[in-house]
Amino acid sequence: FVNELGNRYERSMAILKLGYPALCVADARGAAHSFKPLESIKPVLREFDSLEELAAAYDMDAAALGATVDDYNLGVAGARPDRFGKPLREDAEPISEPPFYAVRLWPKVHHTMGGLHINERAQVMDIDGDPIPRLYAAGEIAGGVHGADRLGSCATTECLVFGRIAGENCAAEKAAE
Repeated sequence: FVNELGNRYERSMAILKLGYPALCVADARGAAHSFKPLESIKPVLREFDSLEELAAAYDMDAAALGATVDDYNLGVAGARPDRFGKPLREDAEPISEPPFYAVRLWPKVHHTMGGLHINERAQVMDIDGDPIPRLYAAGEIAGGVHGADRLGSCATTECLVFGRIAGENCAAEKAAE
């Protein structure tokens, strides 16, 4: 188990260490409080009438799943601190009301951090640090914009800003002969 409220690197590494996908499980109450309408995640969301049915669908030990849910519910009830150190919201509710929902979680590459070295004009730099004439890069092909890590959704800004800069500078150049 890993605290799903932790950073994405810790979550991803914990899931990869397992060697198989993790599951996010909720009951009817939890789903009703979801920030996304269930219809929007229907392609990846599965619904079950019982925790035993959910366990069978994912080839899990039903008793182990039940014990994990019971342990979580004891934490919600204040009977003991969450054994994984997860901070529980004051309005947290037990997982007990069918139907139960599950979403399989598996880390995927969705952004690359390496790429071509560019300058502030989005020009690709050669090995000596000089701009290569008429060669521009933006988005994930351009490296070093974020450093060693990035904040989620910041790549969109990077693509738009440097794409525009590259386009403007490229359009301002004389055509190659």
